[in-house]
Amino acid sequence: NLLALSSLLCFLSTSNSFPQDQSGFGPYTAEESLHQFQLHPDCKIELVASEPDVIDPVHVEFSPDGSLWVVEYSDYPNGPEENQPGHSRIRVLRDEDGDGHFTNPVTFVEKLLFANSLMLWNGGAIVTTNGKILFLKDTDGDGASDHEELWFEGFVTENPQLRHNHPTLGPDNKIYVANGLRGGEIVPGSTNPWDLKVPEKPLSISGMDFCFDPITGEHEAVSGNGQFGLCFDNWGNRFTCTNRNPCKHIVMEDKYLKRNPRLRVSQIYADVSPAAEESKLFPISRTWTTSNLHANQFTAACGVTLYRGTALPQEFFGNSFTCDPTANLVHRDVLTAYGATFRSKSGRKGIEFLATKDEWFRPVNMAHGPDGALYVVDMYRAVIEHPQFMPDELKNRPDLGLGTDRGRIYRITSATPPTKPQPVSARFEHQSSLELTKLLTHVNAWQRETARRLILERQETDNTELLQALADSVENSSDAHAINVAASTLMGIQQGERALRFDIPQPVPADWSRVVEHAVRLSEAVQLSEEKLDQIGTLISFSGHPSEQTWIDDRLAFQLALSYPDLTSQGIAMQTQLEKLSSLADDKQWMRFAFLSGLDANEITVLQSCVHSLQVASRADTIESVIKVNEELGAMFAHLKWPDSVLQLPHRSEVEVRCLFALLRGRLLRSGTTSAWRDPLQNQESTLFEIARSWAVDATKSAKLRGEAIQTLIWEECDNAVPAISEVLKELRDLPSSELQSQCVTTLSYHNTPAASELLVEAYQSGTPKTRREVIAALARTSTGSVRLLDEVQAERISRFDIDPEIVKSLARNKTYTARVQELLSQPQAADRVLVLEQFASCLTMESDPLRGKVVFEKNCATCHKIGDVGVNVAPDISDSRTKTTEFLLTNILDPNRAIDNNYFSYTLVDTSGRVHTGVVSSETSTAISLKQPEGKTITIAREEIEEFKNNGISLMPVGLERTINQQQMADLISFIKNWRYLDGLVPKEVIR
Repeated sequence: NLLALSSLLCFLSTSNSFPQDQSGFGPYTAEESLHQFQLHPDCKIELVASEPDVIDPVHVEFSPDGSLWVVEYSDYPNGPEENQPGHSRIRVLRDEDGDGHFTNPVTFVEKLLFANSLMLWNGGAIVTTNGKILFLKDTDGDGASDHEELWFEGFVTENPQLRHNHPTLGPDNKIYVANGLRGGEIVPGSTNPWDLKVPEKPLSISGMDFCFDPITGEHEAVSGNGQFGLCFDNWGNRFTCTNRNPCKHIVMEDKYLKRNPRLRVSQIYADVSPAAEESKLFPISRTWTTSNLHANQFTAACGVTLYRGTALPQEFFGNSFTCDPTANLVHRDVLTAYGATFRSKSGRKGIEFLATKDEWFRPVNMAHGPDGALYVVDMYRAVIEHPQFMPDELKNRPDLGLGTDRGRIYRITSATPPTKPQPVSARFEHQSSLELTKLLTHVNAWQRETARRLILERQETDNTELLQALADSVENSSDAHAINVAASTLMGIQQGERALRFDIPQPVPADWSRVVEHAVRLSEAVQLSEEKLDQIGTLISFSGHPSEQTWIDDRLAFQLALSYPDLTSQGIAMQTQLEKLSSLADDKQWMRFAFLSGLDANEITVLQSCVHSLQVASRADTIESVIKVNEELGAMFAHLKWPDSVLQLPHRSEVEVRCLFALLRGRLLRSGTTSAWRDPLQNQESTLFEIARSWAVDATKSAKLRGEAIQTLIWEECDNAVPAISEVLKELRDLPSSELQSQCVTTLSYHNTPAASELLVEAYQSGTPKTRREVIAALARTSTGSVRLLDEVQAERISRFDIDPEIVKSLARNKTYTARVQELLSQPQAADRVLVLEQFASCLTMESDPLRGKVVFEKNCATCHKIGDVGVNVAPDISDSRTKTTEFLLTNILDPNRAIDNNYFSYTLVDTSGRVHTGVVSSETSTAISLKQPEGKTITIAREEIEEFKNNGISLMPVGLERTINQQQMADLISFIKNWRYLDGLVPKEVIR
């Protein structure tokens, strides 16, 4: 097994890396390497800079004077010796003769520790380095920084690959920073320019990204959690990436979720590009990954960039480009709008945008240039993986440092020069702000964004000509993106609603929905006039009926749904919003989340409006969506006493009953088993529960309808519910693993009576291992069931080893039977791991059979691990055993806590109802935490419902497998892990002991 192998799931997986005598596979000189590339035939690649002018580059940016700023990450991988300065630096190169080659580097700053990115600002540079955000500036004109300010600190620094990075100016004039996956507790720095004081409580960015206003210093955690890479598209959508997720669109910003903490949202981003095992790469080099299941997939995605330049052919505009240094390539996807987000397809089927046989080519980042070209940053290393993620036997490999004296930067442009070339001058740093406004309409994003940044830096709010020019750009331009850039610029110099357009010109210009979308987003922070409010009200009334206004697309409707609560406080009537929930198609979950995030949790009229959705839900294309909405509404408003209008069933149609069932299920999930949840049902038993009982036992009904009915019987009196459930379980006795049986067990777990416990014990006796686990958990959930569980253990009808340790802990909390728990369920003190390893050492020399081992794996490991087509990937992948010795596997099976990646620690969460949940954290927002559990289950708990949440500091896999399997079974299991890929007969079998 095992979770200890999580140390091998690396940010940048190891690739075959060879010293220079490995002819044909690198290293090459910069010129030789240039000729190894295979590039899209419509493009060409040129060398811009190389060693010795560039060493270990990881980030580049062009300045307004045309110079090229390069962040050199020479600390990687292990950093300096103790008490020694850092090795990272920033150097500035220039193209003095205009030939396209940047040389003569000047060191702006050196001896930085793990500096990995920068953003130019106000004549200096904002730099991310060693848990801090610094501002560095040359004030005396010698090219070297002589002024330093510490703006923010507290970012986690535990690993060089997983640190904050990519400060990027957003469309709202704030600077966004990817957190690097490890988060932090952020406080203002001691020399910040805004005179911000260190607060009593730091800002946590756990599971989130960070942003700040460079003018005011205001800062906050934002949705995201990017690893190494962050960018925006032309319309203000934010994208990040992680090693297995090449392009993530941040769909739900945290500021919207905070409005309604009762809403549970388990995911805030969409994978625009196929991720993890769904991704597909086509390298032409000899790549090697630590997991065979990750071969030819993204394992090191970084530097995601939405191309917005002009030097590539038009078809590349808006495409996403993502580096994978493990596979020695740059991948391209073509994005298309899809509801509130996007989806993509590969730029070329079976062929990468840029690939090479040069195994030292390590693309880690990209950038736009003044000329509209796409620039690729190549760290050029033999080994790119950090030793922390390598097996012990490889940590001291001799080639770890090969390439630390090299680095390259490339320019990619169209193979055919444009017929009307655009001006590419970058030397406009001395232009006036009024002159810079002309560049806001430039077709090249670098020109536009640089001009906007320079205007923002100057904050010339008393410049009447400038303000009028910007206002004219908003009011008179026909270019939607130019309008948006000008609007952002006006907002950035505190010009309020002058920047916002909500009108509807006739005819409606192209991309007008993007203009209004941007204006609506910006308007949340502005006090609007009555005229503007009326315009927004008109838009909102249209957004639910796109046939009337075809230019209002899903993305604009989504933004209107997100923003309307903030605008409501300014006088907009929003009575029609809930009605629109009923018209949402099943694939529009983001729109549901948008509407629900803005509902006022104290307004009883919201629940009354639910009646409308019950009436219109009979349309076949909306039934499931309406049911989901009602379940979410039920959970959100569980704290309220519901009016009779919500609970009435005037026609008792199947659709209406299903919707009401959904409302009640949602209420149950939020309320638990407190007495309050029965209050609104006092007069409904003759209708709702009668229907539920009849549906539950009716074999002519679909499994989905029967399941909804069974779940609703959680609310029924036990004496009425148990007979119906008993009848269902008898029917399912020959199908013990059915979903209906699981629903029966879950329902019984909410009934604290002997009759329910008796029925659960019967289900245990005839159930599969999965059912038995569910039954034990259900028994432990109530006091009556807990006593019955202990009775069954004492009678040896239930094995104590079948009871999860966390359930044992939960039982032990009840002082009524603590003594019995200790007597019956206390596990014997775990044997010393060294002794256990000695006892099982003989299995390494036994004759073994991988087919027998497969059976052992299915029974003991498949709930959390996957090998081939067996099991689920809750825990780290263990199937690639090519570099693992049998001794290594045995050690990690018997001692799973020896090495655990932070992403796979076991966490225990106790909710306010006393229920205990254990798993690994799969998602974390300011309002909820999601745990991934064995068998691939995921549970999401609102933070307000969490009584206790702690890292257990151990693997999700419990210690003690030796009590379940013997030495021969262990030998067979290891043989299966080592040799499973040979069992299909396609590859000659070579058993490795």
